[in-house]
Amino acid sequence: MSLLDAAIAANRFGLGARPGELRAIAGDPRGWLKAQIAPETAPPAPLAALPSTEAATGAFNRWLASIGLTPASASGLYDKRGGVAAMGGGAAMGAPGLPPGVSIEQSFARTLGPGYAQAVAARMDVAVSTERPYFERLVRFWGNHFTLSASKPNAFPIAGIFERDVVRPRCTGHFRDMLLASCKHPGMLIYLDNYISVGPNSVIARNPALLPPYLREILKGLNENLGREILELHTLGVRSGYTQADVTSLARIITGWMVRQREGPERMAGGGGDDASSMFIFRSAAHEPGAQTLLGRTYPQAGLAQGEAALGDLARHPATAHFIAGKLVRHFVADEPPPAAVERIAAVFRDTEGDLGAVATALVDLPEAWAPDQRKFKPPEDYITSALRAMGGRVPLTGPQLIALLGRMGQRPFYAPGPDGWADISGEWISPDAVWKRVEWADALAKGVADAKIAPALIAQEALGPTLTPATLHAITLAESPAQGLALFLTAPEFQRR
Repeated sequence: MSLLDAAIAANRFGLGARPGELRAIAGDPRGWLKAQIAPETAPPAPLAALPSTEAATGAFNRWLASIGLTPASASGLYDKRGGVAAMGGGAAMGAPGLPPGVSIEQSFARTLGPGYAQAVAARMDVAVSTERPYFERLVRFWGNHFTLSASKPNAFPIAGIFERDVVRPRCTGHFRDMLLASCKHPGMLIYLDNYISVGPNSVIARNPALLPPYLREILKGLNENLGREILELHTLGVRSGYTQADVTSLARIITGWMVRQREGPERMAGGGGDDASSMFIFRSAAHEPGAQTLLGRTYPQAGLAQGEAALGDLARHPATAHFIAGKLVRHFVADEPPPAAVERIAAVFRDTEGDLGAVATALVDLPEAWAPDQRKFKPPEDYITSALRAMGGRVPLTGPQLIALLGRMGQRPFYAPGPDGWADISGEWISPDAVWKRVEWADALAKGVADAKIAPALIAQEALGPTLTPATLHAITLAESPAQGLALFLTAPEFQRR
């Protein structure tokens, strides 16, 4: 029995130990982790209760219509400083349907904010209560790898749903399947603008008069955003040898990958992505005709098959294996990934053609992952999650509370600052201001929940096991009150790391 390995399993691979968990898994911590590497048969209830992608997209379009705007106006709402144009201080465009005294930002938040808060709360509820924390950490990793940020207004309603529809069903399957699902999901097509990308020699480009006027405003030409991010962020990685010509070629290959706007009633329930798949449409009239060359390989296929073939080859590329292995080892082992560990994971990825279940198993088998020193500093979301798990779920936080709290700490849920997602190195999260905000929250939480029945030293031992240092335990034991002892535990260096 190894309580130290149990603490590493629960805190480094998982999301933080719950009361009694370390003793329960100490007999076989590695086996406990590997048992979690299995497909999810259905999303947990809080996530299943989220609206469908179709319903969320419809809600955004109805909101636009309610303030007198059209889908062609959506790009004018975007401001990189804050999402909706009005967030920067004053709307960048008019909205004739707004009531007097109501800004675009206020109307947007009132109408679509509750759905966003529901998605944030659902994600945290699942993370705090799950019996499969390693699976949930894998979901978070892959959700960050295929980032869809709510910072773009027309992606805002879908950001929290994308992870359920694309990542959860595939994070122990094959990488190619998740890559394809991501590129075909309405959220990614909208976030990275592929839904408005038109081949320069396509039927639409040669005959713009065929389009209704509002579509002429949107479909203006080739957009390289998704093609660039597939190469740089989703598969090969930067400095892997691809060129600007490859970016342009891939962008042409995936022209016509667009979003169907349905007529009629929308399905309101979730369901793991079926409705998202039905919203994807390949429009041959927007697709760039002819063969395309990518990374020295020519793709003669016509239509949709051309993009699917190219993405399949990118998923199997050796550079993809190495890039993803490096990210995984950085996440689970250290900010500076040990080269030997990266190569072992890359080899598994290559040999299994991207079997993510096999890769997740190989991560558990890395000797470097079981070093007792804590090398990773928890980002805010991981910190809050582990605190709530350590408290046994007795501190429920609502969606708006989580949004405000994590926003203050610099990691507003589903709001990564760019397509490269949240940083996964400690230096991005350690600053005097960031640490002080954790101290403030820990102090407020402790004062709100601590009473005579709270035993902070026991909570700390249950959460950290042998990684709790004698000095920290001594300080907690000598605390003047349960509230002070709990705050000391929540701000202890060993609790800040994993």
